[in-house]
Amino acid sequence: SSGINAEYGGACQSKSWVPFLLSLGIDVYSLQRLSGGVRNPTERQEMELGRRKVAMGLYLLRSPFYESFSEERLGKLVGAVNSVPILGLLTDGVTDYLPDWRALYSYLWAS
Repeated sequence: SSGINAEYGGACQSKSWVPFLLSLGIDVYSLQRLSGGVRNPTERQEMELGRRKVAMGLYLLRSPFYESFSEERLGKLVGAVNSVPILGLLTDGVTDYLPDWRALYSYLWAS
């Protein structure tokens, strides 16, 4: 772990579900409105829609959802994939850097 984890680790330690659920609800509503409200989206609108879909996936790394659900399942998935020779090399990098990525993501999300 690097200094980022020590410095910003507190940002991803929040255990409150209220801000998480409120933020998720607003993002889901916004995504539904955006995707359902445009018949022929421009390239820029399609890019924004794609960006928002990726952001929805990142909710899996946010506290408290990560600690309650994703962390254990991700650990099991990585453990299973580690037995596959070439894929094991990739998962080693993910498990090594995931705490730093979460801390950085939480810091950037909070700002």
